[in-house]
Amino acid sequence: MTTVVTERLRLFHAPDDLYGLVLDVRRYPEFISQITAMRVLKDKPGDLTAEARIRYKFVTERFVSRVQSNPETRSIDVSFVAGPFRELENRWRFHQLSDGSTLVDFFIRAAFKNSFLQMLLESQKDRAAGIMVGKFEAEANRRFEEVGDRELDLSEEIHALIQ
Repeated sequence: MTTVVTERLRLFHAPDDLYGLVLDVRRYPEFISQITAMRVLKDKPGDLTAEARIRYKFVTERFVSRVQSNPETRSIDVSFVAGPFRELENRWRFHQLSDGSTLVDFFIRAAFKNSFLQMLLESQKDRAAGIMVGKFEAEANRRFEEVGDRELDLSEEIHALIQ
């Protein structure tokens, strides 16, 4: 079984700031408590490979992922290299809105090799994705100035972007 989660939300920070935050994997352990260590194995422009050590409740695992990025399109694609997953694909897209705020599209598809871990993931998938995206939002709120107009209704603009 494969678990798929998507999130779409508007954040009141510049898209380049959010793109940079997600791409800065070395700092993940500072604001994502489930990531206890991060080690970059390869770092070339647009192509990074990193090993993460994660802990969730009583489970501790390590995995290696490849992070491909494109600053022009503000896109980040993460794929599985090694570890406990059978499948891992993660995508981030950052779309600038007319008021300077950002529409963030987040997608993850994951499947563990271990059926117990897969059941745990499936039972917590919506909560886990919300927590993860929330941690990035909280870190963005801490690091960056707010942009955009919270009173401005951009629903038509957002609808046009997602078509």
